[in-house]
Amino acid sequence: MNAHALAAALAGHGVDARVEARDALAVITMSNGDAAERLRDAELRRVVLALAAQHGFKMVALELASATDDGAALSGH
Repeated sequence: MNAHALAAALAGHGVDARVEARDALAVITMSNGDAAERLRDAELRRVVLALAAQHGFKMVALELASATDDGAALSGH
């Protein structure tokens, strides 16, 4: 599983995201809501899943980044 290669492949399809590998899970973090909005398109979601599988991942999780994200599980903690 190669998170960097998956991120590059996603970028090639216009998906600007950071990818983190957690075992067989690819955590895809979108930089903003507008970027994530593109994933409403079912065909693009299929492309994302196919690319993840091609790079060795079995599951994909989407995480939305926040400008105020401090990394805490709960705000203020």
